[in-house]
Amino acid sequence: MTTDTEKTLSLQARHPHYYGDLIRKQLFFAAFVIMIAALVDAELRSFYLFVGLFGVVGFTILAGITSPEKRGIMFIDVLISAFMFLIFEYFAIQAYARYENFSDSVFFFRQLIAVIYLVTLYYGTKTMRYYDDGRI
Repeated sequence: MTTDTEKTLSLQARHPHYYGDLIRKQLFFAAFVIMIAALVDAELRSFYLFVGLFGVVGFTILAGITSPEKRGIMFIDVLISAFMFLIFEYFAIQAYARYENFSDSVFFFRQLIAVIYLVTLYYGTKTMRYYDDGRI
């Protein structure tokens, strides 16, 4: 019987540039932060409710099906990460322009979500590059 650590080491040996595990954790963490931000950010509450009802469930499912054998899912991870980064970074800049305060909780949560998706985009792109090299 193999342990989770042995499985992870085996996956890394077969796919050294696969970052799906990190992407999965990032997508799940982003969903969690979005749920908290919905409580703090009254200005975008209706947006968060929409994203919360559909997006968080969708992101969690997407995180769960991310796999080194599914290139199409990784491509969807990259597209969603890029789209969500652009949206939340726009909202963060808008909040900063309005409040002119880095310590404002609305700005903080919007920027945190944008950064999570930026990291996810980076590692998703690295994985896609590895697919395109024909190594997976």
